Amino acid sequence: MYVLGIDTSTTTGGVALLNDDQLVGEFVLNIRTTHSERLLPALEELLTSGGIEVAQVGLLSVVTGPGSFTGLRIGVATAKGLSHALGIKVVGVTTLEGYGWQFKCFPGIVLALVDARRENVFWQAFRQGVAVNRPAWGTLDEVLDWARRSQEPCLYVGDGANNYAERIGAGNEVQPSQGLLRPSAVAHLGYLRFLKGEYSDAFTLNPTYMRQTEAERKWQEQM
Repeated sequence: MYVLGIDTSTTTGGVALLNDDQLVGEFVLNIRTTHSERLLPALEELLTSGGIEVAQVGLLSVVTGPGSFTGLRIGVATAKGLSHALGIKVVGVTTLEGYGWQFKCFPGIVLALVDARRENVFWQAFRQGVAVNRPAWGTLDEVLDWARRSQEPCLYVGDGANNYAERIGAGNEVQPSQGLLRPSAVAHLGYLRFLKGEYSDAFTLNPTYMRQTEAERKWQEQM
């Protein structure tokens, strides 16, 4: 089965193609163009380079968030459209779960951080790819306090880790360029969940924002 992974959660993003759990190809872009400009061309190039027709794709795995509201809508809408058009299942993977799975071989705690601005982060901790707490939205200080109490080696990954590397400080391991989320990890995690019967379809898949959008907050303030 060909599995297509899609990530548009942050300024980086990309697509990956697996044949079951074997990587066929992957595009990861860390550039300042919008996902609406680069996602479909990257997808087309990936399939063409792999000699695969889009009709051969049997499963989609897409990052649902948290992250950029606009980016998430583009990625999820693309996955929903392909799922409906091809009549195939889609698996939603959170940004945090993708990071946790990508760095599952780290011998300690992987702390996945997505920048929520003003030293706030969306975060979750993982051990060998398995979550050890619920996803949360809080201050960077709250994450650092949690890490100190864990008394385990911690690896900080994600754009939240990169953007606040100085605050995280010496003695903590931060992955810079290696900490970019790989769509191949998203595709692999989605494939494993599909095998367990955990999947959605074009009508039930939704973004995972973990907080209100700016438009929603303004609307509630007017009520």
